Amino acid sequence: MKKTVVFLLVAAMIVGPLVAVFVYLGMDDNGDEDLFSDIPQPVIRSNRFVDLRGLDVPLADFTGDGGIFHTFSFDTATQWPDDENLPEPGLPGKLLEQGKYLGLGLNALRERGITGQGVTVAVIDKPLLQEHQAFGSRMKYIEVGPAGSGTDRLSFHGAHVAGLLAGTDGVAPDAILYYFAVHESESPYFQYAEAINKMLELQQELPEQDKIRVAAVAQGVENPRISEGAPELFEAIAKARQQGIIVIYPGMSSLPVTGAGCPPHLDRDNPGNYEVWSWTRAKRDIAGKLKARSASSWEDAVYMLKQMLVYEESLDSLLAAAIETFLGVAYTYRDYVDFHDWLAMVLDETEEALAVPVDCITVPNSNGENEYTYYGSGGLSWSIGYIAGMATLGVQVKPDATEQEMVKLLWDTATPFQWSLRLANPAGFIERLTSP
Repeated sequence: MKKTVVFLLVAAMIVGPLVAVFVYLGMDDNGDEDLFSDIPQPVIRSNRFVDLRGLDVPLADFTGDGGIFHTFSFDTATQWPDDENLPEPGLPGKLLEQGKYLGLGLNALRERGITGQGVTVAVIDKPLLQEHQAFGSRMKYIEVGPAGSGTDRLSFHGAHVAGLLAGTDGVAPDAILYYFAVHESESPYFQYAEAINKMLELQQELPEQDKIRVAAVAQGVENPRISEGAPELFEAIAKARQQGIIVIYPGMSSLPVTGAGCPPHLDRDNPGNYEVWSWTRAKRDIAGKLKARSASSWEDAVYMLKQMLVYEESLDSLLAAAIETFLGVAYTYRDYVDFHDWLAMVLDETEEALAVPVDCITVPNSNGENEYTYYGSGGLSWSIGYIAGMATLGVQVKPDATEQEMVKLLWDTATPFQWSLRLANPAGFIERLTSP
């Protein structure tokens, strides 16, 4: 029981900023009303990390936001004010273009012809816009599960993952892409297992030189013991690996992953310009404030967190999401996890994880053939597209490389980063794979 609680707690803590845990819920009759009642709406005092995707803001004045404009999230559908109300003329379009380059030496690899050419890959995710210019004729689209239920929506997530892996601005832009579109279902694990099995059926029909070598599976498993269909999903992943397919999915125990980002105006090839994932920084910032204010119990923390939502100086949307997530954690886990243990976990600097770009990047979306989204603060689950892209480059230069070899070298060649983290190093990874 304790292991399950800790696992779920960790899952709640690493959830991305755009899907924070909210706690504006009806409380039960066990005395929780006093502690969790009257949770205030956040009083946002800063535009930092503001989300403007799909919005019309023609009357806004952003002239004072030049130092934080790169933290905004927006897309090609966002309607902006005239240039005199922007920090500099045409800045949103400039950031959209700059954010397409994923940095860390990828341009140098492209110049050497290391682009995923000749490698076939797969993405298993929700339906996306097939006609997006980022994929063109290189993408072959296969639907999985019943469609037309009325609940199916085109997925921004699938477009992001596929774009990072094999889009025109992705890590492996010349790879051949099979996209398995998983339609909405009450049993997602079964659906993703079905998609992998369908991929393996296709694999048997493909000529040897065209067989799928790398697969990015969007569906992670929060708790294999209690999640219906999880055993079937893991069995399908195991079958794929037995057939020589490198499978990358969220929460892989063999390669813990976190995020990073480089402001677009800096040299994105220089590892020294990268910062730890914005969501990690936000959580640590709020946890640090709790520690500095000598919070000694869940009750202290809840009181302080509610105060922060209203009175915290320069509160931005990401910090507010972190506060709300912590309130959700307090409500859910205070009877199972010691407060000091939880606080120490959030502030822990010993976790080893590979950091890949998810902040300050531009990725395809599913709103139109030429539509893109720029994220000042991105989602960690997209990282599977980036990791799968690096594995694709590895297969191009060393076709017989194994998943175990890839994972080990991804870590061994990474650049020391903050704390115990390492930053992805595509050039170093390729160099080690090709060295005698």
